Amino acid sequence: MHLMTMMELVKPKWYERLLVMLVQGIFFNSYFVCYVVSLRLAHRIVGYLEEEAVHSYTEFLKDIDDGKIVIAIDYWRLPKDATLKDVVTVIRADEAHHRDVNHFASDIRNKGKGIERSSSSNWLS
Repeated sequence: MHLMTMMELVKPKWYERLLVMLVQGIFFNSYFVCYVVSLRLAHRIVGYLEEEAVHSYTEFLKDIDDGKIVIAIDYWRLPKDATLKDVVTVIRADEAHHRDVNHFASDIRNKGKGIERSSSSNWLS
């Protein structure tokens, strides 16, 4: 949803959208192979990607504070008068959570523990 929101705000051209889809396809397949080979490495990679996303959104928020970005509509059920800053703040929080979960998942794999795959809300073992 983060990518879709940002693409809607940026309004990329058709060839830019195609490039995003190609990169996603390459990443998906590479990540799948990595995940099969090493869960720990896969989660660590996602943790670092999310860490970079947190940094990028922090820089984006600075641009908003400096008046470089306009108001946007929100997906995350913020008030109707929510600004783009509110949206980016929520996205950044999501990315920080994803970063932490993936670093944690990599750490527990390193300690010889696993992730339980069940429908229960307690999915980490």
